[in-house]
Amino acid sequence: MQEFFDLPDAVRETGSTAAIVTVLFLVLFSIYEIVSGQTRNGKKSLKDWAMSGVSLGFLATFQRPLLTVIVFLLMAALFPTYAGALTWLEAQHFWPTLIGFLLIDEYLHGRAHLFAHSRKPKSRLVGKVQDFYKAAHRPHHLNGGQDERGEISASQTFVENWAWWLILPNYWFGLACLYLGLYEVFLWGTVSKVIWGMHVHTNWKWQYDLWLLNHDNAMVRKCMRGLCHVFTFPNMHHHHHSRTANSTKNMTNFISVFDWLLWDTLKIETERPKIYGWRQYDAEAGSVMHRFLRTAAPVRERRQPGDTAAIANQE
Repeated sequence: MQEFFDLPDAVRETGSTAAIVTVLFLVLFSIYEIVSGQTRNGKKSLKDWAMSGVSLGFLATFQRPLLTVIVFLLMAALFPTYAGALTWLEAQHFWPTLIGFLLIDEYLHGRAHLFAHSRKPKSRLVGKVQDFYKAAHRPHHLNGGQDERGEISASQTFVENWAWWLILPNYWFGLACLYLGLYEVFLWGTVSKVIWGMHVHTNWKWQYDLWLLNHDNAMVRKCMRGLCHVFTFPNMHHHHHSRTANSTKNMTNFISVFDWLLWDTLKIETERPKIYGWRQYDAEAGSVMHRFLRTAAPVRERRQPGDTAAIANQE
C-alpha cells in the first residue's frame, strides 16, 4: 500500500510549482486591493479574511492531498499500466493537448457549478445530491456582513465549504491527467485557470472590461462584447456574485463559450453590481466555521423587507 502514497517526483514538483504560483499571484492581487482601498468601508470584513484563511489552509493541507491520493489509488487500481502513459502526447502535441485540457476542465467545472445554481430537479435522489452541492458552494456567495456593503475579492476565489473541492469533477479530471503523465499540461492549465479565476474575482478599482464595454468607439465596444462570448471577464463574474437574478448567470470562470452556446447563461452588463453576495442568515454571519462546516440548507430567519428575488436563486 505504501507504494501508492509515494507519488512520482514529477507529480510532487508539478503540485508544488502550481501552489507557489497561486500564492504569489494571490498575494499580488490582495496587495493591490488593500493599497487601492478596495478592502475598506465594509467591502471586506475580518470574517472574509478568516474564511479565506480557513478555506485555503484546509485546501492545501487536507483536501488537495487527500483527493490526489484517492484519484491515484483509483487510477492505479483501474489502469495500473497507464501511469505516465500519455507523456508522449504533451511532448509531441503540447498546444492541442493543453487546449483540450482547458476546455474539458472548464466544462466540467461550469456544469457542476450550474448544477449547484439550478432549480430543484424532479428526481428526489438527484435533488438530495444537488442540496449537498448547493450547501457546499453557498459560502462562496457570502461576503462582508449583513449591512450589504461587502464585495468580492481575489481570496474569495478559494472560499468554499469543506466539501466543495472534493466533489468538483474537474479536480478529479485534472488529477487523472496528472496520473497519466500530462505534467506540463496540468501545470500550465491549472496555473492559467487559477490566475484568470483570481483576476475575475479581484475587486478592481478601475475595471478595464467596463471601460472597453462603455468605450466611446462603437467598434471597441463591439469587439469587447464579442470577447465576452469567449472569455469570462471581471464584471461578468462580479454579476454572478450579485444579489440579483444574475447570480444564476456566468457559470464559468475562464471560458464563457459554454455559458453562451450550451447553457444560455451568458450575461454581459455595463456597470458594476449594486449589492454583492447572498443574504446572510444570523448563524452564517456570526460564525466562519458554521459556513465552512455546514452541509445542509442554512437556518433561515424571517425575510426582511427589501430582500430581492435573488434569494430564490440561492435557496
